Amino acid sequence: MWLPLFITTTIAAKKERARAAAMGYEDPTCESVEATTASFHKCLKEILSRVKNEQKDRLGIMVASHNEDTVRYAIQLMKEHDIKPGDKVVCFGQLLGMCDHITFPLGQAGYSAYKYVPYGPVVEVLPYLSRRANENRGFLAKIKKEKGLLLKEIARRIFSGQIFYKPVGNYTPV
Repeated sequence: MWLPLFITTTIAAKKERARAAAMGYEDPTCESVEATTASFHKCLKEILSRVKNEQKDRLGIMVASHNEDTVRYAIQLMKEHDIKPGDKVVCFGQLLGMCDHITFPLGQAGYSAYKYVPYGPVVEVLPYLSRRANENRGFLAKIKKEKGLLLKEIARRIFSGQIFYKPVGNYTPV
């Protein structure tokens, strides 16, 4: 199965489209963020539908997304295909410093959740990080949401007397 290249940044997409035209192959980019999400969901549905027919101990899938709807969709598909968090077939990953409000509840609910850190020469890492920031234009809104959630939790801990509260792991993720 061919998986489309998920490029949502305008500059990278234009370059890739020009390269495809010059080399005579089909444009591998998605025309919009919505098209990228739809393509990602289509691929995720196909892959997770195959898990039930394969040996779970031989598969490993990472849903690397900062999109809350995509994470919810993956969890829904896992339930539909009877893939449990403890099966360790599907894991979730987000860039360190982004979407902690997604990653932490996933981990508390028993899902494998990872933070990744780009590593390498600055000239290679900075363009990567700027592309991720550009792709996640709603990043500032997400930061505002995370700040609100953190303040709410701090207030809850202060007023309940549970300053050093340790969750028991009975979360429902996102």
